[in-house]
Amino acid sequence: MSVSVTIKVRKEVVELADKMVRYGIARSRSHAINLMIERGIAWARGEVEFWEGVYEKAKRLEREGYRIRHGGLTGILEEARRR
Repeated sequence: MSVSVTIKVRKEVVELADKMVRYGIARSRSHAINLMIERGIAWARGEVEFWEGVYEKAKRLEREGYRIRHGGLTGILEEARRR
């Protein structure tokens, strides 16, 4: 059961939550903040760093001329998430 609570958090926490949503780690800011509370902020930072690296490497490959077929990147990311 969920209960709404209004709290103030550091800007860093909100930025981390936004990145978690952007990279598909969490469904929403609320979900991201709940994950941070449940698993710890160190875990959240590690996940974001991992996914930033994955996205950066994929973009670098595209810039170097590699073609990622439609849906190919999604498959790669889903496979990496299962690890």
